[in-house]
Amino acid sequence: MTATTLPILDWRRMPLDGRILIEASAGTGKTWNIGVIYLRLLLERDLPVEKILVATFTDAAAQELRERLRRRLVEAEHLLESGALDAVSDDPLQAWLAALCTNEEQTRQALRRIQLARTDLDRAPVSTIHAFCQRIQRDYPLESGATFASDKLFDESQLQRECVEDFWRRRYLAGAVDPREAELLLKDGPEGLLRDLGGLGNNTDARIESGGLVELERQVATLKLPENVAGLQRLVDDAALYKRSNAALRSRLSEIVTALREDDEAQLATSLSEVFEPEKLAAQESTAHTGELSTHPLILALQTLRPLLGLRDVFTRGAVLADAARFCREEIPRRARQRHVLTFSMLIDTVHERLCGAKASDTLANRLFDAFPVALIDEFQDTDQRQFAIFDRIYRGRGSLVMIGDPKQAIYSFRGGDIAAYLRAAEQADHRYSLGTNHRSSRALVSALNAWYGHVDGGFEHPQIRYQPVTPAGKADEKPYTVDHRAVMQPLVLHPFRGGATDRHGNPLKALGELESLALDDCANRIAELLNDPHQEIAGARVGPGDIAVLLSTNPQIVALRERLVARGVPCVGSGRGNIFSGGLAAELELLLSAVLHPDDDQAVRGALATRLLGVTLAQFTDWQEHPDAFEQQLERFEAWRALVRQRGVLALIEAVLAARATALLALPEGERLLTDLRHLGELLAEQESMQQGLDGLHAWLREMRLEGSDGDIEAADERQLRIESDARRVQLLTIHASKGLEFPIVFLPLAWRIRTSDGKYAPELLRYHDATGHRCIDLGSTDFTAHRGRHFHEDLQERLRLLYVAMTRAVHGLHVYWVDRGPLPDNDDQAWNRAAIDLLIVQAQRSLELANDESSLDALASKLGGIRTAPPFAHEGISYQSPGELPSPRATQAPLPRPRPFQWLHSFSGLSRYAAAAATVDISDDIDEPTQEQPPPDVEVAIEDARLLALYPLRGPRFGDAVHKLFELARPGPLWPDQRQLLRHELTAQALRSDAMEADEALERVGRMVDRARQADLGDGLRLGDLAPDQRIVEFEFQFPVQQVSLARLRSLCIAHGCGEAIPSSLDTATLNGMLTGFADLILTWEGRFHVLDYKTNWLGPRLDDYRGTALDAAMVEHHYPLQALIYTVALHRYLRQRMDGYTAECHLGDSRYLFVRALGLDAGLGVWRKQWPPGLVEALDDAFAGMQEAAA
Repeated sequence: MTATTLPILDWRRMPLDGRILIEASAGTGKTWNIGVIYLRLLLERDLPVEKILVATFTDAAAQELRERLRRRLVEAEHLLESGALDAVSDDPLQAWLAALCTNEEQTRQALRRIQLARTDLDRAPVSTIHAFCQRIQRDYPLESGATFASDKLFDESQLQRECVEDFWRRRYLAGAVDPREAELLLKDGPEGLLRDLGGLGNNTDARIESGGLVELERQVATLKLPENVAGLQRLVDDAALYKRSNAALRSRLSEIVTALREDDEAQLATSLSEVFEPEKLAAQESTAHTGELSTHPLILALQTLRPLLGLRDVFTRGAVLADAARFCREEIPRRARQRHVLTFSMLIDTVHERLCGAKASDTLANRLFDAFPVALIDEFQDTDQRQFAIFDRIYRGRGSLVMIGDPKQAIYSFRGGDIAAYLRAAEQADHRYSLGTNHRSSRALVSALNAWYGHVDGGFEHPQIRYQPVTPAGKADEKPYTVDHRAVMQPLVLHPFRGGATDRHGNPLKALGELESLALDDCANRIAELLNDPHQEIAGARVGPGDIAVLLSTNPQIVALRERLVARGVPCVGSGRGNIFSGGLAAELELLLSAVLHPDDDQAVRGALATRLLGVTLAQFTDWQEHPDAFEQQLERFEAWRALVRQRGVLALIEAVLAARATALLALPEGERLLTDLRHLGELLAEQESMQQGLDGLHAWLREMRLEGSDGDIEAADERQLRIESDARRVQLLTIHASKGLEFPIVFLPLAWRIRTSDGKYAPELLRYHDATGHRCIDLGSTDFTAHRGRHFHEDLQERLRLLYVAMTRAVHGLHVYWVDRGPLPDNDDQAWNRAAIDLLIVQAQRSLELANDESSLDALASKLGGIRTAPPFAHEGISYQSPGELPSPRATQAPLPRPRPFQWLHSFSGLSRYAAAAATVDISDDIDEPTQEQPPPDVEVAIEDARLLALYPLRGPRFGDAVHKLFELARPGPLWPDQRQLLRHELTAQALRSDAMEADEALERVGRMVDRARQADLGDGLRLGDLAPDQRIVEFEFQFPVQQVSLARLRSLCIAHGCGEAIPSSLDTATLNGMLTGFADLILTWEGRFHVLDYKTNWLGPRLDDYRGTALDAAMVEHHYPLQALIYTVALHRYLRQRMDGYTAECHLGDSRYLFVRALGLDAGLGVWRKQWPPGLVEALDDAFAGMQEAAA
């Protein structure tokens, strides 16, 4: 299939059924067209928003798309409400609505549908493809093969790293290692192996090709057989076979015989020289024996072996990579299933298998089609074969599948994007259109690009992908780019210089690195020169730094250019990410997040405490070994921090650390830099919070960014920079990949001529290509490696051409492209892959216009194409930016952190209390230096310690508490031990509880007897849990009610006024509640005409009975903020009873709060029971405060 000119899309007449592919070139209003097609589906097909699936490729893109759809709905609603629709309006949306709604009833119905759609849009399926697959597994678990374990999405890179490290240990730490393999791989360690595997995680559908090493060794072994060595020796001895007795071939054969006998492969490779090439070999045969050597089986075997020997290192490395890749492909899914998580690849694979695999049925596809009869897929060029197959199966022969994308912008193969999937979809489309109007760039720039791409044979080295001219909308010309008040008519500027350039001292520059430096110097000079020119204006205002962007390939290049711009006084933003993620601080922050994520993991917490961030000393660690209870306080601190992050975001944690440790950190040699970087890392993490899967996803993202470090990866550098003031008014420096979807008034491409390697050579050891059927393959060292290398190079060149297109179409008014002229391309283009994409565009245009390849031809090329000009070779040295005065000089700053997320959405009592704990213990240095030792450790002899309490000391922590709560909830009447042994075993096992201090059965008995004792204990007034009838209790009483801007300082003042000031800690005074307050009380019971709140606590308060009563118990309640919890529960119960019980009053019906510390219940009268009767006036006052003096449903 070859590309053809596509008809221009008329969105008003486009069919709404079948498969439709819309090619949306850069700047042609793709998102606007998606919005109006969405409106057509709502109004013409009468589809609710729940039936229209909209999918794209990133969470950020999905959020933006939803907002754009909302904007179209609001716009349509306003037009319909205006009642003045004009069918001949220049506004296409208004004209369409006028044609659709020709009478009042049609207008009323359309308005109702639009309003309903706007109301329901937050429930509309607008998401990433991965999120769509997650929804499939959630909504159709049986049909999709989902587990019932509530699997979470997990970052695959973590599992891949873990598997690679395991593979490394098994291969290299278990026994002898092949010397060649050791030389190639051991020096780089598992990090090198992980790097070499590249993005295999994003190419799980690719076929791995290998086996070259096995074949090489088989052929060498065959030649070493005695009969074959003897056969070669006979060829050496028979001088009559050669034209001359001293023929080079005969000498080489003699060396080969020796090498085979001595097992000298290096000599064997050297001796298999070019004399074995067929034409040279034939020239050495004697006339009398023509053909005997060239057709001899052993000579043919040597000719076959020759290219393989040259790939020995590639094969050796590739064999290891292939084994590691297979190991990872098997182990990653297995380990993920063990942990009840799903990787993104597994998510796609699972749905694909159920829809398209060997055991697929029609059931799932039919149910999905019934749910979503229409799908709009944005950025379709970034799909892979599995993703396309999913939609292909759902919409095969039915419904509407609208695919919007641009194959010219398919630049994400490293992330798994597969251009072959787009091309396959294009072949199957019922209707194909293009968007023909460019709404981004000026008329002059659009015309220049049209002219250039019109002379480059399609421009993309692919028969199915061609540049199609676009018409400028002229919107950009409403704010024209002018010089001396005249519009710029040659907006595309070529900056050529030849490979034989010299430096300022006249010395020749030969190395590409030197040329790169020269180009970056020139770019910085030209930007300063442009900014100094008061006659350069956009929309009547002088061109400023914020009007300019520079697009580069790697983050180190961004760092290099930023240094040059700063040296010239040019304000700029974008420093690459290496200097922020590759530092030790990022590793320390990763340890901190790991401990916050896993506060019950002693090792994780110790690792975080040992960092500079928290600064714990060896003496403190030693002290904790002697006093374990003191270390328990640190575990609780991290538990509180976890709650803080979940409630207020990661910036709240960073803020807490800064408040506690800023003085100590500033005292360090690089203290100021540490604080700056910590602030910036906090902001980067905060930006990612909405796109990651909770705290674990945020931790995984930081780990991935840190491990990638400053390796020049092509991720978005602009999000990894140090904070700079007035970013919007600074020159933007970012990677081309990061620039996709963005636009800038003036764009510079100083290294467009540069291919990705530092030395200009490109010899990858991992080849990506497509076979003849379009299937994606990865060659890690097959016998066809050389042939596949050509395919890989060609596909890589195609992607580089697409990347150049993306870069050249970001500009609105001006585009500066640099080019190093390295001589003519070879006539056959076989080596074109080793040239930059810009080389091909220039040389192909020269050929098309029949221009010579010399310095003057570039001027002629610019003249003939129009809209293009060439610039002098280099600007003079030493240019500095003379600021008009509106900007300060650029400097790194310690700008305040953005405000942490306010309390909003869902608040819980535990979140509030843990926030209070985090705030109260934020002074890390003081608290850690003086560890709490209120209770002696259990192994210290104390005369009044109780053996029954000590028996349960080994079982502690949140998991133990969860298990005990479940036992109280699920236990049947009668003894728990031994009658309900299975329930005990199940709940303790479910929480993975174990102790080195006791056997499993012993733990079951101890816990069972503890719960039995608690159920029979007198809780006061003769109340026993074991005596309650089912209708006397509500288990797990759930509540939720709205709160609007409720100040906790105000609530505390109400408590103080009623004599209960201890209920709300002062550390919460700065907090405000806004959203929903939610919680679960363990038990609500009715006793003697009143309703009471009960809650079970498994806290270890100490080994003595006195630790669980009187002032000690009161102190423990206050320490853990349980009075706050009890008070919130009581207000919730008050609301519940007031709304459901006739004649209810707090004075008559509201009982007390009882907190049961179950370890001590039943050991002595009243032991372990905390009781509080809250004043009815306080409960009612708090109720009013929460409701804002309005009724709110409990």
